[in-house]
Amino acid sequence: MTSLRLAGGEPVVVCGTHELMHRRASRTARSIEELRALLAERRKLTDRRAPNPDELAGALTHAFSPDRRASDDRRAGQD
Repeated sequence: MTSLRLAGGEPVVVCGTHELMHRRASRTARSIEELRALLAERRKLTDRRAPNPDELAGALTHAFSPDRRASDDRRAGQD
C-alpha cells in the first residue's frame, strides 16, 4: 500500500498500481469520487493496444514485441 495526495492536499491510501495510474493520468483528482472516475476511465479504453498512449506504454510495447523477442540473442542459441 502507498498513498497519494488529491489536488486539495488530502492523503488517500491506495495500492501501488492505482498510485501509478493516478501519477500517469492527465490531471490530479480533487476528490475520492473523481479519483475513482479518473482511474476507471483509463481501464475502459476500448483498445489498450493503441499506438503508444504514453512513453512507458511505448517502451513496454517495444520491449515485449514479438519481433524483438524473435531476434533476441539469448533465444537464438537455444534451438
